[in-house]
Order: sequence, then structure tokens, then C-alpha cells
Amino acid sequence: MTQQMKERLRAVGRWILYPTFFLVAFLVFLSWTFPYDKLKERLVFTFNAQQRASSSQQELQIDSLDSHFVTGVRATGVHLLMPPVEPGKPPVELKLDEARARVSLLSLLFGNKDVTFTLKAFEGQIEGEFIDKGKERIIRVEFDSVDVGKIDMLSQQLGVPMEGKLFGKVDLRLPEGKASKGSGVVNLEIRDLSVGDGKAKIKGLLELPKLTVGALRFEAEAKEGVLKVSKFGAAGKDLELSGDGRIQMRELANDSGLDLAVRFKVNDGFRGKNDKTKSIFGAPGSNIPPLFELDPTVKRAKTPDGFYAFQVKGQLGKPQFLPAAGLGGLGTSRGGSP
Repeated sequence: MTQQMKERLRAVGRWILYPTFFLVAFLVFLSWTFPYDKLKERLVFTFNAQQRASSSQQELQIDSLDSHFVTGVRATGVHLLMPPVEPGKPPVELKLDEARARVSLLSLLFGNKDVTFTLKAFEGQIEGEFIDKGKERIIRVEFDSVDVGKIDMLSQQLGVPMEGKLFGKVDLRLPEGKASKGSGVVNLEIRDLSVGDGKAKIKGLLELPKLTVGALRFEAEAKEGVLKVSKFGAAGKDLELSGDGRIQMRELANDSGLDLAVRFKVNDGFRGKNDKTKSIFGAPGSNIPPLFELDPTVKRAKTPDGFYAFQVKGQLGKPQFLPAAGLGGLGTSRGGSP
């Protein structure tokens, strides 16, 4: 290599390496000295103020916030408090053990925001990406071995304990950042699902024995803000469940409108398992009304083939289950197939 070439390389190196070193050093210094406590207070204050101005009534709490690598943050002890599902019950709490997020500097150079995140919660992990392109937002989320039994909101909504691991993904595009105009897919599966533990009581009256549901799958496609449910069901050892319908997506997920039809049946093998299951769900071939049907709503939902059929209306945060035995099957909550 000639002396002239060496001098040129040194000159190029000074123009590239020095600014790069300065930028990296500046970012490291900034991450070390950034007032994360102030940022935490600002995040909590802004989120809670937005909630008070809406109908959501959620409250955010964060135990601590610090740096994650150079362009990211890490929050520990993240608590999201929501009103109880039913009056008299404690508030619903969603707790994240740790939440990490990083912003892509390259995306900022092009006027976009690209944030990747990882959540450690419910004995599993949730990873995803949020992209803001100004006229469009993209949300991608993947669930890996999330314990649904640790999610208070689901247990309160169901009324009895549940077990199972959640896997799957959500991939949505939101024009103008609005879920009401969104499109994409949702594919979720709860593996080894079971409900009840033989101790907790349905509506405080009946102790529900453990029901093995198996794999519960939910598949849906969104177009122009309407999430069409193409598959929702399970064929477990103790229970069969199926459903379909539509969900009108809203900017606040809990405000999303439900229009679903759901049917389930407790299998004969479980109904005749012991005296308790016979009394609760009715012995196979018996004409004695089971205790489960003491609830008038449940009794009206009974169909001739032994299923219980419901229309699910209302909002995602407050669903309403209406007996639908006279509608003749799935897809009829709207007068036809979805």
C-alpha cells in the first residue's frame, strides 16, 4: 500500500470513526445520566390522565424505570389496575414482572418510530413491535407460554380458576392509527386448558369440578375494523366448545363491540363421573334437572342436542351472555352466517 493511500485512509477514518465514537459516547453518557425517575413519573401521570378523560378507568403504576442498552428502557413492577368485573369484587390487576422497550435510531432518521418490546409476565413472555409511519401504525405481538391462570381478569370473568398456556400472534395494521379501520390477523391457542378446581364455586353456589378442555383455538381476520372470527373452539375430553362471529375493534380494546355466537356441551363421560358431576350437570339419560340449570339464563340456553347456546354481546371489557337456544346454531346472532 502506497504512502498516499495510507494518508487517504487516515483522513477517511477521521471523518467516520471520530464522529461515530463521539455519537456512541454521547448516547452512553445520556443513558447513564438520564433522569429516568422523572420519565417514570411523566409516563404514569400522562397515562392516568388519559384514562380519567375516557371511559376506561384504568390506573398505571410502575415500581422502577432505568436504561436498557443505549436506546431502550426497562421497567420493573408494572401494575395496571382496572375496575372489578362484578360489583363487590376486588379490582383487576395485570402485573408485568419486567417490560423492556427499544427504539430504532435508523427509523427515526426516516421520520418513523420503530419500537420493539419484551414483556415478562404470567410466567411467560410476550414480544412485539410497534411501528408508527405517520399515516399508519403496525402492531405485532407474539405470546409464548403465558399462563392464563395468572391473568386475574380472565379468572374473574369466568368466575372459577383456570389453567393453560397461551401461544400465538397478533399482526394488525391501523390506518391513521385507528383500530376501527384496522386489518390483519389474530391466531391464538391456549394449550392444556382446564377450568375449575373442585373448590371454587360458580357464582358462589356450585363447586365446579376440574373440566379438561384441551386446546382452545381462536383464529380471526380483520378488515376495515371488523375482526371476523373464523375459528373459536375446542374438543376436549370433558367439554366441547365452538363459536364464531364478529368483533368491532375500537381504539380502546375494552370498548370493542362483541357480536358472537358460542355453544358448549359437557360430555357424557364427565357428567357421569361421580355423584357431584351427576348432580351439577345431570346424569346421562336422566330427566332430573341438573343444578347447573337452576340459573334461568342457563336453562333457556339449553338446546335439544344437549348444548348450551349463547349470544355474546356488549363490549370486550363487559361482555353480556344471552341465551340463544332458539336461534338454531352458530352464526345466527346476526340473522345469518358471519
